[in-house]
Amino acid sequence: MAVRSLEPVVQLLGLPAESATAFLFGFFRRDYGAAGLYDLHQTGILVGTSLVVAAVVMTLFVPCIAQFAVTARERGWKTALAMAAFIFPYAFFVGWLANMALTGLGVRL
Repeated sequence: MAVRSLEPVVQLLGLPAESATAFLFGFFRRDYGAAGLYDLHQTGILVGTSLVVAAVVMTLFVPCIAQFAVTARERGWKTALAMAAFIFPYAFFVGWLANMALTGLGVRL
């Protein structure tokens, strides 16, 4: 269910729908997300500019659920939720901008 709801968002970034799973795993553990991107790259699903866009987004969003829990514990739930409410849209927006810039400039990787 969560993967299906994330698919349209990643497709707006110019990424294949399969990358939604890597982003979801990346929220649970950052290294799982990176491994998912690696697997998608190895199978040829995620290449070139799409790989750059996916790496940018994954780098910018909340590191993982464990880090979110630590932030909630140290700063409080309201602060942690406010941070996540800002960080997730910001990360996807920057990814969208990166995709638009790379595509608009005709960059091929």
